[in-house]
Amino acid sequence: MIKKRDIKKPNKFFFNIILFLFLFLLPTQFGKFFFFSFSYLSGLRIDYLAYALYATDLLAITLIFFKIKYVLLFFKNKSVLFVFFLFGISIFFSFSPQIAFYKFLKILEFTSLFVVFKTIKINKKIFFYPLILGGFVQLFLSLFHLINQRSIQGIFYYLGERYFTSAVPGIAKASLSGMEILRPYGSFSHPNSMAGFYLLIYAFVLGIDFRKNQLLKNIVLTMCIFLILISFSKVAIFSLLIVNIIFLIKTFKKSLCKFCSVSRVIVLFLLSLIFFYAKTDPLSVFKRLELIKNSVSLILKYPITGVGIGNYLIAQDKLASASTIFPPQPVHNIIFLLAAEVGIFLGFAIIFLIFKYFYKFKKINSLIFCFAVLLITGFFDHYWMTLQQNVLLLAVVSCLITNPQVVFEKSR
Repeated sequence: MIKKRDIKKPNKFFFNIILFLFLFLLPTQFGKFFFFSFSYLSGLRIDYLAYALYATDLLAITLIFFKIKYVLLFFKNKSVLFVFFLFGISIFFSFSPQIAFYKFLKILEFTSLFVVFKTIKINKKIFFYPLILGGFVQLFLSLFHLINQRSIQGIFYYLGERYFTSAVPGIAKASLSGMEILRPYGSFSHPNSMAGFYLLIYAFVLGIDFRKNQLLKNIVLTMCIFLILISFSKVAIFSLLIVNIIFLIKTFKKSLCKFCSVSRVIVLFLLSLIFFYAKTDPLSVFKRLELIKNSVSLILKYPITGVGIGNYLIAQDKLASASTIFPPQPVHNIIFLLAAEVGIFLGFAIIFLIFKYFYKFKKINSLIFCFAVLLITGFFDHYWMTLQQNVLLLAVVSCLITNPQVVFEKSR
């Protein structure tokens, strides 16, 4: 006769294996894209408008299946049901209901994953070891890109590394002392996305009290700093400095070595100056301003319904000023992007519910640091709403901050 406890142990082991793989592959973007007629703008194939199934999606769905009872219970909440009802209604007002429906499923995945990490007890080994392994893979890829000015491909194709060289049009570059440098991508779609990904991990880990295993914490933080700096993402580097200044202010009185605490920030500031000095896209500011103007036009034109989740690029393409930005990009501001896609009222409701939920955890250092990261980077970029790795990481981290069963965290 099979006892209940004998069944649970293999299930728990399998769950931990899937969890390990999910966290290890979280920085990757290997998947299959499906392009339809609505995935093209002016004859140009747009990834943002395609259906995509990533390896991390399959792993996330498996994790959700294991915790389906808790997920279904969460969706019985009246506030949650109301918000998703409004999302469902907005599909019918979208420029492309097909894209809106796909994005609706992605929101369901994001929310369900949040619930999964809210209900599990996780220790340092299960969480940090796969992230460290994945981070070192990204560091290896990034250093290779930086030194050789091209991608590796081979086995790294299956981690989502895209083919490119410094000669590819539109590739992200930086100029330092007159020398043009290809900015490393890792397995991300853009260096800024990679920088934001590891910046959020840095902010989360910085607020954790490790006590007995400080070495593990320092390895993660150092790895993240390297990846942020060599990305040449000025917004991410600036955010990194701000987070460390906030950390210094909050912990200065309790610090056993005040000189060490101050020196840490000074050294990081001096290192950052080297990368701040590099010149990146000279039209970056112009493009961002044009995209904000476009988003304001769409918000004013569709203030109630919005243009539909995931439909921003389709709506923007119909504006006369859209032709000045090539290739087409979403507005580099998550507040404007949210308001344009779902309307002012639903956008405000989402922001209000998020603030209401997290406000009770306001004394947790990790939350403060992560909020600073999202506020700064989200004001200048869109990857927290549009790119696979960043969106899934946001679901995981935002939940772990508030999970009372996360044994490696201690509120300060």
